[in-house]
Amino acid sequence: MMQNEQNLIWIDLEMTGLDPQTDRIIEIATIVTDPQLAILAEGPVIAIFQEEDILNDMDDWNTRHHTDSGLLDRVRVSRYSEQQAAAETMEFLKKWVPAGK
Repeated sequence: MMQNEQNLIWIDLEMTGLDPQTDRIIEIATIVTDPQLAILAEGPVIAIFQEEDILNDMDDWNTRHHTDSGLLDRVRVSRYSEQQAAAETMEFLKKWVPAGK
């Protein structure tokens, strides 16, 4: 584990749709690489709880995709809020990138 301002952070978000103003995050995953893209660490993969009415508002593609992958089942039983998932992800990233970089 080495903090380095040259490390790159890759964050993958699964969402209820594509509009960041109205849709919600249902999963976050993080990878840290060096500048040559060698993977240094894989962070937590966190399913984020969302209320059923939010999940019911997803379009057909997202509902089918996230059901087939099993993500919706994980979201429904998750104990993580968006804030808790963000905090855990940030705590992981502190080990790899200096604050403010």
